[in-house]
Formats: sequence, C-alpha cells, structure tokens
Amino acid sequence: MREKFGFKELENDILLERFRTMSQPTLVSKANGLSGKLYIASEMDQMDSIGCDCVAACVNDIVALGAQPLFFYANISCVRPRADKVRLIEDGITKGCEQAKIQFAGCEIAELPDKYAFDQYDLVGFLVGILDGKKKIGGSRLASGDVIIGLASDGLHNNGYVLARKQLFLTKGTMEVHYDMLGSTLGEQLLRPTKMYQACMEHLLEAGIEVKSCVQVAHGGLDRALRLLLHEQYGAVVKRRTDSIPPLYQMLHRDGNIDIQQMRQTFNMGIGMLMVVSEDLSARAAECLEEAGESPIFLGLVETERDLIRYLE
Repeated sequence: MREKFGFKELENDILLERFRTMSQPTLVSKANGLSGKLYIASEMDQMDSIGCDCVAACVNDIVALGAQPLFFYANISCVRPRADKVRLIEDGITKGCEQAKIQFAGCEIAELPDKYAFDQYDLVGFLVGILDGKKKIGGSRLASGDVIIGLASDGLHNNGYVLARKQLFLTKGTMEVHYDMLGSTLGEQLLRPTKMYQACMEHLLEAGIEVKSCVQVAHGGLDRALRLLLHEQYGAVVKRRTDSIPPLYQMLHRDGNIDIQQMRQTFNMGIGMLMVVSEDLSARAAECLEEAGESPIFLGLVETERDLIRYLE
C-alpha cells in the first residue's frame, strides 16, 4: 500500500476469473456525492461514518441493478485538508467497503480554495460492479397488478439535507437538543448511517425470484424514485403512509412547515429501496426479505394503463 497525505492508493488486483461463468459479463458503474449530509457532519464534528454513507449509496445503486460491487474510489474536495478529518472519512470508507466486501481502490484529495469555505468538505464516490447482462434488473416489462415493495430506510440517508437545514434552521446547538419523540438528539437522527441493502438483494436473487424493477430512493424523494421504478411511463396506486412515517419526518412536516407533497418530492419518507415483483411472487419475495432481516412494506400496485401515481388513504 502506498499512502501520503492528500492521496491514498491501495494496490489491489481484482481477478475476474470467477465471473467467466456469466453468459454476458458486463461492467456497470455508479457515482454519488454527499455534500448535503457532509455539511451536517462537519457542523456536528462527527465525520466518522460519512465515508461509509458514500459507499452505501453507491452499493445500493449497484445492487438495484442486480450487480455485484467490485471496487470503490473516492474524491474529497476542500480548501485545505486537515489530516484528522481526512483520516476519519477514509476510515469510514474502509468500514463501508469491508461491510460490502469490496476493494477500496483509493482516495484522492482536490484542494479548491475558490469553491469551498474553510473547513468545508465535499465527498464523491465512484463504484464499479459486474453483472450478467441477461439478468440485469429493469429489463422486464411491468404489468398491471405487479406489487411495489418498499424496504425501510435508516433516516434520511442522503436526501433532503439542504431543505431540512433551511426549514429547521439547523445549527450545531439546535442539533444537540434531545427530543423525546426522536429518542435521541436531532443531529444523531440526521447522521444515522445509510443502510446497505446488498445482503437482502443477493438473498432475493439467489432464491430465483424475478425482480422486475428496483431503485434506491436516493436521487430525489419518494415521488422521483417511484417514477424511476415505473420506467417513467407507467402509473401506480400507492398507500399513503402519513400516519406511520417515522418521527423525524413528522418533525420535518410539522416544525419545518413542509407540506406532504413537498416532503414526498424531497425525502425518502422512511423508504430506502423500492422494487416491483409480480403478484404471484410477492408473498415469497416478502418471505425472502424477512429471512434476510428486512421488514418489507407492501406499498401499492402498478397500473400500466395510465401514467399517474395515485396516493390513497
């Protein structure tokens, strides 16, 4: 391993021999930034898990394709790097890569004094994975009556931090306040690590269950994720969960004065991953997800005859 301040490179080779059994081995890649959550982490001086968040965001995008992640690379941008904070970010990345059982290929630092404020950091992760092109999730045609299943998130994950900061007037002081409804400080809730769905997705696919479509709720709110899940062309009827959303979202709705429609457009609403399976496989899919430690939520049904997403009480 070669390491110096400002650049970390791990000399690891990845042998692809074991993937030669795939009928159509295909490399896929995903990239994710983490500026909003990283701002909160920096304000709270809690940078130890933020690297793991970046890894998890990329891994979730990869496994939503039905792919196996291989290696992760990161870029940190700032005015002038502090060795202690960079080390915390890299340690978090290392833990995330160990959890996903992938290679940490390296981390480079870009000093951009004209773009960032002092002690402000930005983190972007890049992940490469491999899949059998003939088994890629998302290529199946959706049908009316297909079931939409959601997997619970651990907090906001990487969505909505700019709006949350603005509407709740977040400062280090306000985030250190303990709330009984949250069972913790607000800062602890906002910085809960992003959940990784790799194990449950692998268990589901190993069981031979066809997942017609799957997306991570991370690039916009729940509404945007549903649109991506439905290939931007179909509709759905979705059960409204206003009474059962986690306390953090209730606080954002009430104290942040954010209406429910804007909440769905911005936040994941307690759902970190969405998938579509046929009706006849839905019970078995739920059983497999439960075996993997998840608590699947039946959110609604696909409607192919229209392109409207309808929310019902």
